Amino acid sequence: MVTNMKFGECLHFLLSTLDISINRLSKAINIDRSLVNRWINEKRTPSYNTTYIESISEYLSNSILNSFQEQHLNELFLRVCGDSEREISIKDKIKKILLQSQGYSIECKKKAVKESKAHSISKKEISNFLDNYQFGFEVDGNIRSSNPALTTYNPNFCINMSSEDKVIIGRKNVLSAGISLLEAAANQKCNNNNTIYISFNNELDINYDSGLIHLRNAVLEAINNGWNVLFLLRLNNNINRTIRFINFSKLLINTGKFHPYYLKKYDIFTTDKEFIIVPEIGALFCLSDKLCSGVDTAFYYKNNVAVNIFRNYFNNILTTYAHPLAKYYSQDNAIEYGYCMAESEESIGNRVLYKYDFSILTLPENLYSKLLQRKNLSHDEILTSLEFYTRRLKAFLSNIHIYEYTDIFSIDCINNLIKYRKFYFYYHNGVEIINLEVQDVIELLQNIIRLLEKYNNYNITFMSQNPDKTIQCFNFCCIVKEKKAVTLESYEPSKTMPKVRLSVEEPMLVKAFEEYFKEIWDQIAPINKDKKEIINWLQCQLNLLKNKNW
Repeated sequence: MVTNMKFGECLHFLLSTLDISINRLSKAINIDRSLVNRWINEKRTPSYNTTYIESISEYLSNSILNSFQEQHLNELFLRVCGDSEREISIKDKIKKILLQSQGYSIECKKKAVKESKAHSISKKEISNFLDNYQFGFEVDGNIRSSNPALTTYNPNFCINMSSEDKVIIGRKNVLSAGISLLEAAANQKCNNNNTIYISFNNELDINYDSGLIHLRNAVLEAINNGWNVLFLLRLNNNINRTIRFINFSKLLINTGKFHPYYLKKYDIFTTDKEFIIVPEIGALFCLSDKLCSGVDTAFYYKNNVAVNIFRNYFNNILTTYAHPLAKYYSQDNAIEYGYCMAESEESIGNRVLYKYDFSILTLPENLYSKLLQRKNLSHDEILTSLEFYTRRLKAFLSNIHIYEYTDIFSIDCINNLIKYRKFYFYYHNGVEIINLEVQDVIELLQNIIRLLEKYNNYNITFMSQNPDKTIQCFNFCCIVKEKKAVTLESYEPSKTMPKVRLSVEEPMLVKAFEEYFKEIWDQIAPINKDKKEIINWLQCQLNLLKNKNW
């Protein structure tokens, strides 16, 4: 994902994030503080043939003290450089950010020099024009005003719009135009500006009809063609609206290229304006021309200057008023994700688990340790996996005395377990399908039955059909802990490392996920969530295993 930022802006962000003063940096890299000050104020930019950026990157990379600073750095890297090379060192990330912003600042200055020569208008003339300007009317293509100052009107300050720019009337037509714009992105390979910007601020009811499905599919096709998507969401107490966002975004989240943001102030004023911006292709600015009528009008721009203005406006909103809705974890951050899951498990509140196969917490401790030893892991990796398992298991057994815990599994997992003795084995860094011995299967089923019988608050349900047709539950795992967090993992078939790992702690979205899974629960046949029925059925499978001559 690429957002053009100047060198001074990037350097200022890095220093603020790491709490490093201009004076401290100048001493560290042995230059005068006035030079650093000029960099930050965009009065100077390091030239390409200097070693300043190497020195700055070396010093700043050694100044990171905690995961919060690292997270801010990763967000800046994502915005400035895109996420195609996220698995690089911290020093290289800082260096790449500074080099990218250095190039942009230098190009901006070259362009400014060219434009200044082309316009050939003095600063005094500009000042006089702005000081004396009063609004007039345009008649027959010319400015008319009683104010003679307007005779200084200079056409160099105006840019003609594209012949393809238009006004679109009607909700369906606006939606159709948005889909067409995204389809254009899906059919065109993205260049440097590889980020699509979409907002969802509208408060009024939006039915999740075929039109929005087509809109989502168009976004998905664009992502598959290399685009990233920044999605700005305004959250409020309308849970149904937030659930519609979940329905819209769940397929997109699995790609790892969909980055939702939310407005930090819940009561922020909005006039139902919406944006779809595709750099170098077009921008759609949507609004309502009547009070409380919803988005029913749009201005469609192909002019690159207009598109860039809207893109910069959108980025300013993100920088000033928004915050990432989800925290993504790279493969290198598997341990941090493990801590996130453990802390979520330890918090108070009800919990829902939705995944294809049994949770590792249904494995007795000795069996988990035994299976872990079979894997080709280092001693440290085994200890790490055991640490997270025992910590989560302790919290699980402690909480189900008080809070309701519901596990939603596919019925296919029990079929694979009994017939083929296959089990999806999760450890701290990934997942792998392993073959169990018959006695392992017996131990697992005995432990599940024991948990169900012992703890009234613990329930298991089996989905004979996946209620959510838009996601494949065999490579999707989601845990919702009441008022705490949502953790989500997505796997590609036959691959052990997760494609996406993320967590969400924003309270309104966590609540919406709780309600979302209540809807999933309501769609499951009563016989498949009746506790006594489940216990009896598992006991029958267990008896068959014990009596079968293997």
